[in-house]
Amino acid sequence: MIYSTKTLKMAVIGDPIDHSISPFMHGRIIEEHGYDALYIPVLVHGDETGRFTDAAKYLGFSGFNATMPHKINLLDIVDHVDPAAAYCGAINTVKIRNGEASGYNTDAPGLLAALKNREFEIKGAKVMIIGAGGASGAAAHAFGSAGASSITVLNRTLAKAEQLTSDIDCARAKELDQENLRSCAAEADLIVNCTPLGMTGVKGDFDDLSFLDDTKAFVADLIYNPWRTKFLARAEERGLKVMNGLDLLIYQGLLSFQIFTDIELDLDAEYRYLFPLCRERLSL
Repeated sequence: MIYSTKTLKMAVIGDPIDHSISPFMHGRIIEEHGYDALYIPVLVHGDETGRFTDAAKYLGFSGFNATMPHKINLLDIVDHVDPAAAYCGAINTVKIRNGEASGYNTDAPGLLAALKNREFEIKGAKVMIIGAGGASGAAAHAFGSAGASSITVLNRTLAKAEQLTSDIDCARAKELDQENLRSCAAEADLIVNCTPLGMTGVKGDFDDLSFLDDTKAFVADLIYNPWRTKFLARAEERGLKVMNGLDLLIYQGLLSFQIFTDIELDLDAEYRYLFPLCRERLSL
């Protein structure tokens, strides 16, 4: 493809970033429709979020996605914050127009779309979230808005979980230890891992997954690389329904693409097109 000054430039930033298949996914959307656009991965360390944002403005980017560790940093960096992103406490999508950056969160609606696609009903559900980072904030606020009956956020640093749940009426915070994991899992209808534990390129994994032995919950992991983390493999061994992060990745990516380009997409049709392609890519 021949690029020009009119080519829409988009990116995903993170540390690590080589595991991401967002460039592949967005590339397939661009290729499918013949858009004059490109989407690239960029390794950006946690203390360089502002520098990259300034560079993206200068270079005329249409926008960029952000994964860890940038989602919370961006709240204090962008020129404008969408109310939904402010409510979630995290930004994963930045749109740039006329030298100004606006922050959005497509993780929350993307996660709800992913669970709906898997026929899980959030309304009235008891939800357990592991971790208190940017993805956890988006998940907790999405579930609260969608009518979950209760949300429990478990994190090693209790203060972070308390801050995350402070403005969600049905949410509570607990310290991440085996006792709380077991008791919360036993009551949960949905368990979501929002930590990077088990992700390709990240050191560390769950040491003890026995808390999954006495639950009947639907189990979701926001990680999609590897395809089955130890967390999901243990859940499957127990006969539980599971979902990895690919559905979320696709839906949030499609919503981001619409924000970057101002092009409306048929989300479900695009999902059906992208899922087998991304699944095959992950198996390579």
